[in-house]
Amino acid sequence: MFRKPKIKANLRKKTLEEDFNVTSIEDEQKEIESRIRDIQEAQRVRQRRNGMDAVECAVGRELAKEFARLDEDPFRMSGGAMLRLTDTQRAALNAADIEADIKEQFKKETLLRDEHEEMRRYVEARLKRQNTLDDTDDSNNKRAKLLSPEEEILFKAAERVKNCSSTKKEELLSNQMLVGIPEVDLGIEVRMSNIVATEQKKAELLKKGIIPRPVADSWKT
Repeated sequence: MFRKPKIKANLRKKTLEEDFNVTSIEDEQKEIESRIRDIQEAQRVRQRRNGMDAVECAVGRELAKEFARLDEDPFRMSGGAMLRLTDTQRAALNAADIEADIKEQFKKETLLRDEHEEMRRYVEARLKRQNTLDDTDDSNNKRAKLLSPEEEILFKAAERVKNCSSTKKEELLSNQMLVGIPEVDLGIEVRMSNIVATEQKKAELLKKGIIPRPVADSWKT
């Protein structure tokens, strides 16, 4: 068998002159592009700005842009496909907002009136109690001269029972006043911080002995 002779491929190699020509062409292209950018920048600077049209002069540029946008998109497809509102529809929306504001204000005024009424009753009760205490002091001074020690003890017990009942009534009144005040939601973080601060203060007071320990804790110790 005869072996087929291998044919060497004629590979073309770049010469130094060709490399120099390629780099020079790239430099020329970059220079041309930079000149074109300079010319475009100069043209942009020399460009004359347009003035205001009749609509902009009449209503201002912001409203003119809004009118132009509505003319291009009359059905407002880009913003949710809402039609233009007529004067009647716009007035109805405004009336609904006004009615809602009136209802909210009426609700606030009603709560405020109830709070004022409860406060007036509370002040009257306090004044009545003060007058009663003053009258009681005068009557006690007169009665001390006429009654025996046993009768004096019975009168003091009756007065103490009366004071306890009046204290319960005041607590009930204060609770009724708090019911009329709207509660404000402080959030879970504020509530947790209040609980932690309360427990820390309670532990400090227990440690110092300012407040007595609970019965269960004292029994364990």
